[in-house]
Amino acid sequence: MDDWRTLVADARAGDLAAFEAVVRRFMDMAVGYAYSVLGDFCLAEDAAQEAFVQAYYDLGTLREPQAFPSWLRRIVFKYCDRRTRRKRLPTLSLEATMEIADPQPDPQEAVQRRELQEAVLGVVNALPEHERTATALFYINGYSLAEVGEFLDVPVSTVKNRLHSARRHMRDRMVDLVQETLHGNAPDEGFPERVRHVLQGVPRVGFYRGGDVCPEDAPFPSSLAACLRHLGEDYPYLPIEAHGRTWRLNDATVYAMAISGIAYGLLWRPGWHEDNVDMMRIADDPAEIIDRSFEAVGYGYEIVLAQDGSDRGALIRRRIAESVRRGRPVMAFGVLGPPECCIITGYDEEGDVVIGWSFFQDDGEWGQESGREPSGYFRRRDWARDTQALIVFGGKRPRPSQGETNRKALRWALEVMRRPTVQGCPSGHAAYTAWADALRRDGDFPVEEQDVLRWRHGVHDAAVGTVAEGRWYASQFLTEMAKEEPAMAPDLLAAAACFSAEHDLMWRIWGLAGGHRCPKAHLNLADGEVRRAIATAIVEAREQDIEAASHIERALRR
Repeated sequence: MDDWRTLVADARAGDLAAFEAVVRRFMDMAVGYAYSVLGDFCLAEDAAQEAFVQAYYDLGTLREPQAFPSWLRRIVFKYCDRRTRRKRLPTLSLEATMEIADPQPDPQEAVQRRELQEAVLGVVNALPEHERTATALFYINGYSLAEVGEFLDVPVSTVKNRLHSARRHMRDRMVDLVQETLHGNAPDEGFPERVRHVLQGVPRVGFYRGGDVCPEDAPFPSSLAACLRHLGEDYPYLPIEAHGRTWRLNDATVYAMAISGIAYGLLWRPGWHEDNVDMMRIADDPAEIIDRSFEAVGYGYEIVLAQDGSDRGALIRRRIAESVRRGRPVMAFGVLGPPECCIITGYDEEGDVVIGWSFFQDDGEWGQESGREPSGYFRRRDWARDTQALIVFGGKRPRPSQGETNRKALRWALEVMRRPTVQGCPSGHAAYTAWADALRRDGDFPVEEQDVLRWRHGVHDAAVGTVAEGRWYASQFLTEMAKEEPAMAPDLLAAAACFSAEHDLMWRIWGLAGGHRCPKAHLNLADGEVRRAIATAIVEAREQDIEAASHIERALRR
């Protein structure tokens, strides 16, 4: 192993790999010391992680690398002291920690193990302070007397005397149990990655991210797909040809779009409303969309609503902390921008700051409200006021058979497409008609009022994108399903062809207004002839959607 003094010196010069090695070298000692102060391993790990972050930023003030151990100890103590005065992120219970390590423990064995650990740790906590500190450091991972002395900044003889005194306070057998228990609570190999409580490598979500990955512009299914990938679920990227180039298709997003029903949705509330594209409103209760999705992917979940009151963020702050400590990102509605789905990948400053991916982090005024991590994650302070709810991942559950999931997804698709209204808002096939009718109302498009035209165009353009992307993903899902369901294949492929035709019609609509993402498209929309041509294309798309539904219905009879 490299000498830690050399590693500290390299870390001071900006070598991140060296600093990670320093964290690995001292993480057990930092947690052991924090435990001796706080008497709780989860709080101790939190304090140690925060101390390492502070140490990284303050390394330039450390004059001599050999002073690092005792210097780090003082930082750890500072964060322990903060914890004792301000425990804003409650720790996981010992029982919950054991459940994370063993998701299916024997109930009686778990109780016995917990009782033994509590008894052993009770003996440690009862020791005088100096003896407790020396015991925790010496036994947590086999540190030498010299290493403990360096950390505590005391002579080796003092460490030896404190350990001898501690052993006299403990029975001989208890010493072995203390060593086993303390070592069993040492931080695991993932500790350096959890410094600052941030999960690394969660796939990015966002509008039109570029590159060769197919666009994923529906926040909920895209966020679900990213979380599944981070959790290690096996969803491949599939090469496809579209618009004259090769793309990588995220199979997890295809699946999430279809099983949630969002691939088949369309809404048009009378008037011109931005939330027409909120596909979590394709059901009277958004929880139905979430429930169907999580059942199909084989995970439990919990919806946690933000509570009004003096500390609106208390509950959601705690649940985020618990989930991140388990290595699981959290899906959230709001946080940054409109109340659409985003991903929380971590937190900082004891939860005052949350970190993650949002579809709106690069979007104008919302982007200005957040900072950035080196990874690209957003950092948002004062986030709780804009957060409506969380979706917290539970444990894995048995997934329904693929055949059952396929048929359930098709039945739900028919319901989403054919339901005429949702909470009084035209939905599905009826939404196409309402959308086309709105474009034919000349009075809604005053040529002289560009701000109004931009607003109208923005709402219209979002609907075009919703249909183009949703129906395209639906066509991909049905094409793949046809390989698994030979008897249904002819009808599934016919429905997929209809959805593909709808996708092409949406691109024709963009072309009528000047092209996809044309900066002057709102001005072209002021032309009544252009709008009537667009309305005609929307009606054509509606007919394709109706025909696709008929093919799906026939497939379900097979």
